[in-house]
Amino acid sequence: MAKKKSPRKDRPRARSERRFEALATTRPWVAYALGAVGAVAMGAGTWGELGSALGLGTVEPLAASPYLLATGALVVAAAIWLGTSGEPALRVGDAGVGVERGGVRRVPWYAIERIEWRDEAVRVTGQDENGAATTLVAKLTTQPQAGAWIVKEARERVPAVVDVPADATLPEANANAGALLPLEPPQVVGRHCAASGQVISFEPDARVCSRCERVYHKAHVPETCACGASLAELRSAAQAG
Repeated sequence: MAKKKSPRKDRPRARSERRFEALATTRPWVAYALGAVGAVAMGAGTWGELGSALGLGTVEPLAASPYLLATGALVVAAAIWLGTSGEPALRVGDAGVGVERGGVRRVPWYAIERIEWRDEAVRVTGQDENGAATTLVAKLTTQPQAGAWIVKEARERVPAVVDVPADATLPEANANAGALLPLEPPQVVGRHCAASGQVISFEPDARVCSRCERVYHKAHVPETCACGASLAELRSAAQAG
């Protein structure tokens, strides 16, 4: 009988990231109270305007009903506005740190120059996937878990760029925080080898650091990545290939 083939050890690992919605800065009870008042006003205005027409009332429509209905709608809109944040969602994961502004703009781990704690916020400075200078901010008031996960992941992946004191008032990174999203494999064709500068023309020629996702050509894989991770397995795979 033919032997069953064992699963490939070089199969790309599953990549993922967490998506964090910004928290509202207004106290929740304020938004709830305004929403309740607005809903009551809208209900009263609707009844006063349409109750008699539907045969549900015996009085003529009130002259103030349209104004009461419009005011209630405005109050409800204000409650919704106060109950949400205008800040964009942040993403943290294998692809780096990203922000949602008309799409997702990410700063890969290998392109981060500094992560610091300033003004009660985690600030990420580096270059995005197109090489443009980028700064992302996770405020303690609106993005506490995003900030906590940025620091946690960065200390494991690129500890040399982390400048966050141990006594920073960040919460612990909650394993259940954010929405866990899958990521596609990294795009390597057209990238330059981090060691030699050689362009990656074919996907099988690429070797990707599992920690910071720097890309190397299989013929130029160093013993250690610039992030400090050992690349022994990638070198072995390159020699085998």
